[in-house]
Amino acid sequence: MMVFAAITPSQQPKTTVERSASTDSANTATTLDTLTTNDQLMLNAFRSIHSAEMTYQAMTGEYTVLSTLGQAGLIDPQLASASRYGYLFIVSFYGGTAQMMPGFDVRARPRFPVTTRTLSFYMDQSCDIRGGYHATGGFGDIHDPVIEPCGTSQLTENERLSIASMREIYNAEITYQSTIGAGQFGTLAQLYNANLVTTGFAASPYYRDYRVNALIIIPEPAGFSFTVVPLNYGRSGRRSFYIDQTGVLRGADKNGLPANENDPPIL
Repeated sequence: MMVFAAITPSQQPKTTVERSASTDSANTATTLDTLTTNDQLMLNAFRSIHSAEMTYQAMTGEYTVLSTLGQAGLIDPQLASASRYGYLFIVSFYGGTAQMMPGFDVRARPRFPVTTRTLSFYMDQSCDIRGGYHATGGFGDIHDPVIEPCGTSQLTENERLSIASMREIYNAEITYQSTIGAGQFGTLAQLYNANLVTTGFAASPYYRDYRVNALIIIPEPAGFSFTVVPLNYGRSGRRSFYIDQTGVLRGADKNGLPANENDPPIL
């Protein structure tokens, strides 16, 4: 069943259909170097929504609307209200079937009278952001040209922040072992409750489109191994990561499977 964000009926787009060149579909491509500051803010907003949707889907098994993402603390309250940067947003989602994976799409249109330079935007779970100039200021759709592909920049940022969180957890483990752990390493919950690390993977098993695969505590001799993997391999990240009591962080493209102690170190 298709579910829509709560906006007025006059703002709800019609079902997407094939359009001819003479209709209102956008037919002018743009590039990143021609985007305005507000356009860039919209790209950031769409990336935030995509990250939130992927995290929510990993936790619950389904996608959802902006208001629910806001209630879950995954996006900011203004974006959750479906109005941001002078645009109206709408999210639709559908559950999976035997023939089709679950999915969602995000559309945005200007709130104010449009000019020839006002973009409308569209994105679905594939992560490519599309945009085009719609004469009537309509919502962006899947027929618009891609203006920012789901490229390496987002993947690189997800990987960078995941690595940083894993290093923080390693430092917390060393502190825990030498103090309240009495020679033993701790679980993520124990590290968090001891206020040794309260962000990243310690705060949630889902962080920056990555998820915790396992934290294994070895009692004797004392040791641990911690692994994280991409939530959506190839789109949210490519490399999987591993760290243990040695402090050496390792990673490799494992096609979504966990990394291990035999993978190359990451400096």
